[in-house]
Amino acid sequence: MEVKVAGKVLVLSPMKKEELKGIPIDTKLKFQFYRATFNENAFCLLETKKEENHASIDCLRLAERLKEILHLPVVFLFHNLQFVERNRLIDRGVYFIVSDKFAFLPFLIINYKETIHKKAEELSSVAQYIMLYHLQIDNMNGWSMADMGEKLPYTYVTISRAFKNLEELHLCKIEMDENRVKRIFFEGTKKEVWKRSLPYLKNPIKKKLYCDDIVTDLPFTEGGIAALAHYTSLNPDETKTYVMDTKGYKDLQHNSIFVNQNDVEGSIIIEIWNYPPLHQDYADPLSLYLTLRDDRDPRTEKELEILINKLW
Repeated sequence: MEVKVAGKVLVLSPMKKEELKGIPIDTKLKFQFYRATFNENAFCLLETKKEENHASIDCLRLAERLKEILHLPVVFLFHNLQFVERNRLIDRGVYFIVSDKFAFLPFLIINYKETIHKKAEELSSVAQYIMLYHLQIDNMNGWSMADMGEKLPYTYVTISRAFKNLEELHLCKIEMDENRVKRIFFEGTKKEVWKRSLPYLKNPIKKKLYCDDIVTDLPFTEGGIAALAHYTSLNPDETKTYVMDTKGYKDLQHNSIFVNQNDVEGSIIIEIWNYPPLHQDYADPLSLYLTLRDDRDPRTEKELEILINKLW
């Protein structure tokens, strides 16, 4: 049998009977035991003998028992694994390989990560999205990465990086529950969390474009002064501002719906953001604040202050 990780073939050898002394017979019947080596790191690889996957909590308990007996990290080999099953295993810290498609083996690369990792100085786009979602959409205290994966437009791995980003900047606490699932907690009131995070929040606008018309019946999220006018008593501009993320923009551009698109001027402003709009009709208040906080128009400054004060 050949198993690949990161393009390299694992060195495998079936474990001998004497090495498996103390392991229950039913476990031996369910799994094939291999001693595996990757970059001179040895571990036990378990391949299920039947085409079935196992509950993440069962895998966690089995791995912990076997590690005490074998004195080796235990890794499960699956040939197929559903997205949800994979996330639950990662949540519980269970090591596994899905044929040559995916590997969760943090114990093999932890030293490498530590040597190249540079401490964050600002929130990533995904971490900022999570923060603003917590402050405006739904209280995320106690959520796991898998919980977020079901609600947010991001992959589990991306959310995992955002967890670390938020924790490094001391904007949240990550705690392990009794099932070894990592859960996020934001301390303090939402106003306190907002003030603490403000130095690390960035303007979500990646690029501004202009056009004279948009030939489509699709609805757009409004941003800019028009959105500020929606939330406050400010008079709206004649110029429309529409908000979309990079993927949304590329999908629309492919259909050639932007008339006379350019980088200089037009009757419509297109703001391409680093993350998707949190609201459908108008840009969410906090993202809107971040896009306009450098506007030195006294009217805008005053209405932005009112906008923020209304939230808390």
